[in-house]
Order: sequence, then C-alpha cells, then structure tokens
Amino acid sequence: MGLDFNTLSPAELLAAESAVLTMRSLTDAVKAAPHGKGMACVEAALHDKGFEHLRTMLQAAVASHEGAQKKGPAVCPVPAGKGPRSNAAKPRRC
Repeated sequence: MGLDFNTLSPAELLAAESAVLTMRSLTDAVKAAPHGKGMACVEAALHDKGFEHLRTMLQAAVASHEGAQKKGPAVCPVPAGKGPRSNAAKPRRC
C-alpha cells in the first residue's frame, strides 16, 4: 500500500519531501562514515536533519490549525532567566 501523492495536501507534501530529504541525509552519512563510526555518524545526522524534519512538520501542523495561533493568558508566568534571588526564604509561587 503506497501513498497517492495526488491526494496529499500541501502540508502533507511538505512532510513527505522533508522525510525524503532526511532519509537522503542518513544514507549520505552512512556512506561517508569512517570504519567503525557508522552509527555515530548516522545518529549525528538524525539529530541534525531528523529534528529539522520534525520541526517542519510541527510548524505545518500548527499553521494549519486556526485556533493554535490564538494567544491566551499564561497559566504560570515563567521568568526569562534564573538569576540570584534576593529573598531565598520565600519560594516563588504561581
């Protein structure tokens, strides 16, 4: 059973293209890997290209859902960075 690419949405075509490019990157990593380093090279390529592929699919999925773009109140505000606290006796609460 294969995919009928004529019936795929633009977002699905983007995901399919991204998957093929990821697979090509993995295949290239296998071919270029030095002896004994194949798995490490493939894992590095997967980390680089695989996460890029997932980010592409995530962006397409979120962009296709109208409600996902709405902003609402934060459940619990989070500071941008952790710095030294002036009052260590009182923990911060939401």
